Amino acid sequence: MGIALPLVVSGARPGGKSNLVGQTSGLPVEWVSDPSNPHLPRCQSTESETPSTVRSETFPTGLLSCHAPRPGSCRVLTSIEMRVVLLLFFWLVTGQWLYAELLASNTCAAQEQGTTLVPYGSFQMGDALDGLSDAPVHTVYVSGFYMDKYLVTKSLWDSVYHWATNHDYGFDRAGSGKAATHPVQTVDWWDVVKWCNARSEKEGRVAAYYMSAGQTNIYRAGRISVQNDWVKWNAGYRLPTEAEWEKAARGGLFEKRFPWGDTITHSQANYCSFNAYDISRSSFSAYDISQSRGYHPTYNDGVTPYTSPVGSFAANGYGLYDMAGNVVEWCWDWYGSYASGSQANPLGVLTGSHRVLRGGSWYNYGKDCRSAVRSHRWPGDGYRDVGFRCVLPPSQP
Repeated sequence: MGIALPLVVSGARPGGKSNLVGQTSGLPVEWVSDPSNPHLPRCQSTESETPSTVRSETFPTGLLSCHAPRPGSCRVLTSIEMRVVLLLFFWLVTGQWLYAELLASNTCAAQEQGTTLVPYGSFQMGDALDGLSDAPVHTVYVSGFYMDKYLVTKSLWDSVYHWATNHDYGFDRAGSGKAATHPVQTVDWWDVVKWCNARSEKEGRVAAYYMSAGQTNIYRAGRISVQNDWVKWNAGYRLPTEAEWEKAARGGLFEKRFPWGDTITHSQANYCSFNAYDISRSSFSAYDISQSRGYHPTYNDGVTPYTSPVGSFAANGYGLYDMAGNVVEWCWDWYGSYASGSQANPLGVLTGSHRVLRGGSWYNYGKDCRSAVRSHRWPGDGYRDVGFRCVLPPSQP
């Protein structure tokens, strides 16, 4: 016998959305609208009656996510046994109510996150439209993971960086950014990996990157070529693999150039639109149909970099912002040739000289912002158009 009890968590994030994640012990989960409040979606077990069903999915890991259409509260309902319920009720300083359930088993633990769930599954990785020579199409299975909804901002970078430098971390660069809400840039790959560890430790998480395969000494300083088996893949913040990044960027769409479709304009991303009347490069403009040309007119203030505040454009199907344009993003992998056959959770080639970058930037043409486009740089490089975002394993939202 079970009942459904609400767990309400309130708060706002940049971009105007809230995100909740809960455990449901593998029960099917439905996203439903609340007739009493059209702006408050509810996530609940299919064991209960559900009005106005919007979406239904079953997650074997027991994960569910609920995206509110605007800042505010999001309610999660789950079926639990009556014998394990202890309900605490108190008033928040902000004047909003929070209901918290402390459960001995079958727990629905939910909290507002700056991350969003990228669901497990297979997708077609590579380019099926424009014949990119280094991105042949192949089937890739990727396990579910959480990804930062936004690029790491200068504000977040500074917060972790200052903590890290007081806790035995050493960096090559302090990082820069046009404003606190803009993405951090001029950060190299080695510093980004160490910063991920510092972010984990600062939040009390297990670090992901280590100094050897023994995974005992956390990577905090210097420049070392971290190997695949030196990583705790199911712990802490880390960079996305190239496959994870591309699956996330596509947002559930298939055979599309960009996270939203096949064409690009300045209303969709911060990039440099190429002049359509330059016949020598007319192929660039076949899908760049922006009415404004050159650098983005809103952010071209004459002082580089021409970055934009994170979340300035619409999110993709997974609730991720700036997956095309603004700054290119460091990934885990060494740059190298793709395998031609199907793969599961690929980690890239074992060695190399350059690390992969994805996504295009304010400095790049639209053609470089396509979801399948690969770029690469030496891991010690730190440029005005390079930033990153983190991922977390599905057990650690």
